[in-house]
Amino acid sequence: MTAVELTVVTVLYRSAGMLAETLPTWVRSAEGLPVRFVFADNWPEDGCAEIIAGCLDHDRYRYLPDSSNPGFAAGCNRAVAATTTSHVLLLNPDVWLPDGALARICATVAEDPGTPVAVGLAMHGGEYVGIDLNPVSLFIDRSATTARAPLGPSGGAAVFPTDLYRRFGGFYEHLFAWGEDADLALRLYASGTPTRPLDLMLPHAGGHSVDGDDRLQGFRAFLLARNRLLVAARTLTWPLLLVALPVLALAHVALAARRVRQGLLRPFLRGVGHGLRQGPAARRQWTGKRFGFATLLSYLTVRRA
Repeated sequence: MTAVELTVVTVLYRSAGMLAETLPTWVRSAEGLPVRFVFADNWPEDGCAEIIAGCLDHDRYRYLPDSSNPGFAAGCNRAVAATTTSHVLLLNPDVWLPDGALARICATVAEDPGTPVAVGLAMHGGEYVGIDLNPVSLFIDRSATTARAPLGPSGGAAVFPTDLYRRFGGFYEHLFAWGEDADLALRLYASGTPTRPLDLMLPHAGGHSVDGDDRLQGFRAFLLARNRLLVAARTLTWPLLLVALPVLALAHVALAARRVRQGLLRPFLRGVGHGLRQGPAARRQWTGKRFGFATLLSYLTVRRA
């Protein structure tokens, strides 16, 4: 079995309170393992640097502050660029690691070092492993009970071979947040790169960075509406895109009704408008293989190992 060196990559944004709870569990889980840490902090004024320094020896981590807040996607890419290990574990700061979790992740990676791993998350009363396709929202969290394998890993708990992540350009930074993992998943799957599920079910709070802030809730609604369209434009072949667009249009009508109830219709509509305008440019920025009908059929029929 191949030895695995792993770097836990975490993007922070208004995360001090949550990190104070979760980071000690990461440190315990990493005892005796060749695991390092890189933190990209997009909100460095809230004290995460002090929390990290109090939990980890200075030679075991890197801390990369950026008060301009370039987004989750850019933060991940910047952190991965700073790693020197064979694999990276993208891990949200609101995820707890039970004792033995990192050992099991490393053992799973060592069985097949070239394949990404979707690590399971338990959140909001459900259990999810990676990303799934959906005719309404294009991409969703994949239920742990789904028979087919994941489309790709969720950015909340994802293992990538470092060279593979870099070769595909990492996350598309213009997406900023929400959907960047689905964009990469579709590109990887179209290239013939599968993802292995690991039903570890790490406890995940979910949404800590936007909770209690109406402005950020609106920004999230804007990004989700825009990014669905941009992900479709970038990653789908023309024949599949022409079929998907009317379906997405009908789905957005239904989603608009939900946003009305949530008081988020205005940012949602702005997101749709931006997605339609920016779609052609986004498509030009990916020139690799795209996800088409044959790939879709394969995805729907291949069962998990």
